Amino acid sequence: MLALALKNLTRRPLRSLLTLSGLASAVAFLVCLLAFSESYRAGLRRELDGMGMQLMLVPLGCPFDAAAQVIKGHGLETSLPESALLQARHDPAVALASPLFAAALPRPALGRTDLWVGVDDTARTMRAWWKLASGHWPTKPEEVLLGAEAAITELRQPGDKFYSPETGRTFTVCGVLTRSGTSDDSQFFVPLATAQAMFGKPGRLTGIALRLTDPAQLGAASRRLQEIPGAQVVTLTEMIGTFLNLMGAARALMLGVALVAVAIGSLSVFNTMLAATLERTRELGVLRALGVSRSGIFALLAFEALLLTLLGTLAGFLLAQLLGTGIEALVRPFLPLAPSSPLPPLTVTTVAQCLALMSTVGLVAGAFPAWRACRIHPAEALKIT
Repeated sequence: MLALALKNLTRRPLRSLLTLSGLASAVAFLVCLLAFSESYRAGLRRELDGMGMQLMLVPLGCPFDAAAQVIKGHGLETSLPESALLQARHDPAVALASPLFAAALPRPALGRTDLWVGVDDTARTMRAWWKLASGHWPTKPEEVLLGAEAAITELRQPGDKFYSPETGRTFTVCGVLTRSGTSDDSQFFVPLATAQAMFGKPGRLTGIALRLTDPAQLGAASRRLQEIPGAQVVTLTEMIGTFLNLMGAARALMLGVALVAVAIGSLSVFNTMLAATLERTRELGVLRALGVSRSGIFALLAFEALLLTLLGTLAGFLLAQLLGTGIEALVRPFLPLAPSSPLPPLTVTTVAQCLALMSTVGLVAGAFPAWRACRIHPAEALKIT
């Protein structure tokens, strides 16, 4: 049956090729969407869980947007007073409070924006994944610690001088961090007081990361910390839930578009199979006259539709592998707190889901042409010239 089905599909190669192209495009988009969604969830949880904190104090405003900007190292228009840090450290449930001042420094001449983050010694404890690839931790005001990507971009290594024309400051590179797969890889880390002075915000903070002595005290600690003037509390659990909900809304919209593309692909299969049935009326009548049962004719046409759909699906998988990076680059800017690590465009779960969906689509699209073919009467078919 396979050989006969392939022979029939290649009778009109251009028509079959156009149908395969439509199916491949729809499947590629669907595959990338599903795989990106699955990987995004895992990457987001991994990156947030690895932050080493349960709470974050951010300035008043939209708490989730502020927390996302702080974690990514972006600056905020509002800030916290350093007195908020003292109050947080005096809370009995807080084991560690790590302040930071983050600011984005545009560099239009180079077409990019550098992310500068001021931290103190608690950052090394809070960010357990930090490891030095070379050099030492910053100990002087004019020393800078580079993320792995930042060091490659600037072509700097420990001991080199680094001049920032936008701020008029010259730094000495004291160390380079190992690659962590987080946003830290592209950032510039300096002592907290240095960052505050660089951007004219002495005594101000953009966020405070908090680790509790016992996670069970999260509720009580949040209520007490919420009373700090000018500050609001965001828990990592709330952040994950909010971002996943936002991602779910965007995913639903994109999934709708993908399913429309799949529906158009199924109509293409339907049209191809119906045209093939009309062209082969005499041939199908001969098969019926030779004793092939109606169920046999139905099975042949249904198998051809399924084979055509599966070939288009396989082509879609290959197309997704080729275009996955490009589609990810288009989608990533619209997703909140997208993980820095590259997201694979193809997973086993996604392949299984798409194969199941497209097999159903192929059988449904081929059902009517197959039913029409099996209803052909041999005598009437053989009269056609």
